Amino acid sequence: MQTNLQEPSRLFIHPVRYEIPPFQRRYVWKEEDQWEPLWEDIETLAQSLVDGEAPDAHFMGAIVLQPRTFAAGTLPRRIVVDGQQRLTTLQLLIDAIQKVLDGRGYTDAAKRLWELVANREEHRNGKLDYAFKVWPTVVDRAAFKHTMMSEEQPLTTYAASRIVRAHTYFKGRASDLLDRFAAEKLEQRGANALDEAVRTKLEIVVIDLESSDDPHIIFETLNARGTPLLQSDMVKNKILHDAEISFADEDDGEATAAAAQIWSFDQDDWWSIETGRGLQRRPRVDVYLNHWLTLRNQEETKPYHEFNIFENYAKRGSNDDTKEVVRSIAADLGKLGEIYREVEKGEEEDVAKFVARRNVMGVGVVTPLLLWLLDAKLPKEQLRNCLIALESFLVRRVVCGFSARSYGELFVALISKLTQDSTRQPVRVLVTHLGGQTSQAALWPDDATLRARFITAPLYKILTRGRLRMLLEGVEEELRSGKKAESSEVPSNLHIEHVMPQAWHTNWPLPDDLPNREEAIASRNRIIHTVGNLTLVNGRLNAALSNAPWVQKKKTLADYSVLYLNKRLVNKGPDVWDESAIEKRGKWLHKRAVKIWPHGDSVDV
Repeated sequence: MQTNLQEPSRLFIHPVRYEIPPFQRRYVWKEEDQWEPLWEDIETLAQSLVDGEAPDAHFMGAIVLQPRTFAAGTLPRRIVVDGQQRLTTLQLLIDAIQKVLDGRGYTDAAKRLWELVANREEHRNGKLDYAFKVWPTVVDRAAFKHTMMSEEQPLTTYAASRIVRAHTYFKGRASDLLDRFAAEKLEQRGANALDEAVRTKLEIVVIDLESSDDPHIIFETLNARGTPLLQSDMVKNKILHDAEISFADEDDGEATAAAAQIWSFDQDDWWSIETGRGLQRRPRVDVYLNHWLTLRNQEETKPYHEFNIFENYAKRGSNDDTKEVVRSIAADLGKLGEIYREVEKGEEEDVAKFVARRNVMGVGVVTPLLLWLLDAKLPKEQLRNCLIALESFLVRRVVCGFSARSYGELFVALISKLTQDSTRQPVRVLVTHLGGQTSQAALWPDDATLRARFITAPLYKILTRGRLRMLLEGVEEELRSGKKAESSEVPSNLHIEHVMPQAWHTNWPLPDDLPNREEAIASRNRIIHTVGNLTLVNGRLNAALSNAPWVQKKKTLADYSVLYLNKRLVNKGPDVWDESAIEKRGKWLHKRAVKIWPHGDSVDV
């Protein structure tokens, strides 16, 4: 192992191809955390050079490289074991500045920078991709090629790529800086200073490994400076290493067929897209890895601990052939991954509705159980009944305001029971387990408890709009089933409408002869937010109804609404819409709800 300090003019000046192997993660650096601080340092360096000063170099960190064998007369190639984020950023930065300088006529400076990002044609071994001195990992290559080769705006296909966004960011900042120098009559000096700053005033520690060193093991002990490695990156590296699979083809640096087959998650950008909110945002592949480990370990998996848990899981077969054990595990990970992707993309027709409602309720913790049910290849009717029971359990608890805090432990225990009890149908195991819970932390609310919530609870103020829509849409869908409706699908993006409006005082007055007027006002202000006073309409109809009196609302709904919820409201609704009418409709909605989401006692097992 050798270590030396280099600037870009030395690192990139000779013909070379720095290959980022498939076990590395994609490009993930961001403006706020990495691009902007780097650019501010470059701008300071350029300004100092314009002012005639001799600034100290900016230290960018370290990269770890390993030579690859190459035939005499062909392009030297090196594996980027660590530091691919900064190496890729350097290329995007240099190329962006080069394009700006060239576009403004500073051809000498642009040529000097061009030599740091492109290999001349005579060194490309007849391969177009060998023009690039850095060759990214598989998922970033198309965007990288388009960005580095084109002067045009990024295609829609690549517009969201961090590769493209970094290049665009640096081009914009370089143009702004040169505009400022131009305003000071210093653009020529500024162009030369910018060129010199990026070529000679950035420093990188380059660690050169011996060709005999194992890059997988070294990679596993390193962490990309500035951005932690994904849990899935480390799992991928371990799988490839333990399975004794070469990560890249000796000739072109592409992932080998064996590597792509055993770890397919890099072949589709879908897996790298982040989901969740705030601190919970993670790439889909890491989210899936967490669900898979929970399923197979039958223990809750703490986020960001997946790699350590995976290592322990893989060691369970320590007495067997390690290579075959990890290949078997990888095959299972890939098989369940295909099921997971179909589920999340809405392509699994039998579970699409359940998944949509799972998302509305925010109970992703149920996903390992869902994967167990799908992996079990149950007959359609059994799967349907399992999902009805599971959805009923979740929906009823949401309506009753019960906490979801214990769901992880509850569903893991259910997976364990389903795995152990192969003599009974899964739906019977599921209903027995969920129906047997007695504490409120895991109770399956009965019909009477649900009825009280429908009649008395101000659900409009308690539930999120999405969850409230889910309830009303479920009733609408049930009303359409078996009917001669043109479509059984409920329109999307509907608005929740108060039949008696929140501002009821003008057109919905209380009787004058009330014994306790203040109590009546308080009662009305509560009951208007119960589900019996709520319906669904589209946006235009919502604005038209507004605070209109019942007679006018009834006519407008009759004229324009196609929803069965509203047809019944119009055709069977009372002449006077008051507290008793709202309570009566709440009872009716409850009867529909218990049919859609039955208690365990009523589920067909």
